[in-house]
Amino acid sequence: MKKAITNTIRFFDHLNETWESKKGQKFLALILVYTFLVSLLLSFIKYLNLVSPEIEAFLPANIFTSIEISFSLLLLIEIVSLVFSLSHSITASVVKQLEILSLILLRNAFKQFGEFYQVINWENYSPIISMLLDAFGAMVIFVIILLIYRTLKHLPITEDPASQTRFIIFKKLTGLGLFLVFLISGFYDISLYLHHEHPFDFFKTFYTILIFTDIFLVLVALRYNFSYIVVFRNSAFAVATVIIRMALSAPIYYNIALGVLAALFIFGITYFYTKFRHCQSQNS
Repeated sequence: MKKAITNTIRFFDHLNETWESKKGQKFLALILVYTFLVSLLLSFIKYLNLVSPEIEAFLPANIFTSIEISFSLLLLIEIVSLVFSLSHSITASVVKQLEILSLILLRNAFKQFGEFYQVINWENYSPIISMLLDAFGAMVIFVIILLIYRTLKHLPITEDPASQTRFIIFKKLTGLGLFLVFLISGFYDISLYLHHEHPFDFFKTFYTILIFTDIFLVLVALRYNFSYIVVFRNSAFAVATVIIRMALSAPIYYNIALGVLAALFIFGITYFYTKFRHCQSQNS
């Protein structure tokens, strides 16, 4: 059993190192560029009616759909980074959730503009207002994320090196489980699309899974630190994931308000937790 866990952790570490390496990042960037160019070309082919109606059903609706497709792929890449960040720090993984939310809002802004571009109607201001609110909401979350990174300090939940190592192993095993769920959900979503069935909202589903993952890690962390401040912080981060999940399914205006509130909530928890732990370490 111990050997199997060791091999699993090595496999996870290898995936993590490959994903975060310069070669891996360059390869992912190339995929994003080619995806954008190919989807843009396919949208022009559809616009010029160069293919049969059966094939047209699989092609991008318009040129702005290529931006949405590229952003969706970027979000999927960010979700994999979120899975790996879970093994480094629970706080870092929660901040990564905010980053993904801000990118989703930007993608929504492009989507709104694409719909407005197809049927330009200046008498209907709702698409323009929706687009601007998504963009500015993403900007506000972006600024809060920068403030979080400025105050963020990675502090171990326990001073015992052996206990800290065991906790990291638990997080890596959890991250690997999330990665498998990500792959299964992604392939299932693609199969629904290819069969002309309505695909489920991947990001909402994944954030729902993250809620249960956060609760699981809160309970696991109790084995290594039962202090109130650590329990509260981890539980509060789980609540933040719930708020972000609500923001993904909420209507316009509410989704931005919930996203900004989630970002402020995480900033408050991170700032005061870090400040207290720093003062505590200085006094001890």
